[in-house]
Amino acid sequence: MRLFRRISEFGRASLGRILFIAAVALVLLIWNIHVRLNDDGIIRGVVVSPEGNPVREATVQLREQTLNLVKEPLAETTDEQGNFVFRDIEMIEFVISAKKEGYGTSERHRYHLIFMGQNFELPKPLVLETGS
Repeated sequence: MRLFRRISEFGRASLGRILFIAAVALVLLIWNIHVRLNDDGIIRGVVVSPEGNPVREATVQLREQTLNLVKEPLAETTDEQGNFVFRDIEMIEFVISAKKEGYGTSERHRYHLIFMGQNFELPKPLVLETGS
């Protein structure tokens, strides 16, 4: 009887370990799938006026945030709806801002991504401040 109880306890402990390992493996698999579906390096957003209207042909600058900031910024121009898209970006941390003559410049916003090449949409528009 004692032997049966020990075997039973060992089986439950092994089942717990197996379930734990299976759960960890499932989480890693899901994370891998998420990364693969979101690793195109696309960063997108919109530029607006202080009134909230889209600003076309504004220049958006994206600069990798490094210790010494010696890299040249990347630049894109907004479309008719004020939208911009950067593609194939391999950065973890970056600073982004926009400007247009006659409208001014936006604040510089700094973002930190979770993984290299992560697709990212700015959570809020870049607002051009008149007279900046």
